Amino acid sequence: MDHRYIDEFSVAERYVENALRPEERRAFEAHLVDCQECMDRFLLAGMFHAREGNGIPKTPEPPRPDDPKPPAGPPLRTGLVVRLTFAQVLLLCVLAVMLLLAIPTVLIPLLKLVWK
Repeated sequence: MDHRYIDEFSVAERYVENALRPEERRAFEAHLVDCQECMDRFLLAGMFHAREGNGIPKTPEPPRPDDPKPPAGPPLRTGLVVRLTFAQVLLLCVLAVMLLLAIPTVLIPLLKLVWK
């Protein structure tokens, strides 16, 4: 594969878009190993492709009337607390209070033994 072919058929861009035939893909990958110019071209094409629109940011499309609306209510969160039911939260609070009461109950006698 030579530079004329790569330029003429936009091979680097098609490689990034996964639009090459398997034999073209293998030939381009073999060429990339030894050619810094094509590697730079490939990296640049990848950056443009990542920005969706060959370097021009896409404007968001306005919502269509037939699009389903998001459900009303509190915003969606991915935290653990949102997934817990009221009973589970209550149980965690009770366990936390019991733990806070148990720590001094165990530590005070141990400290008295150590300080004697």
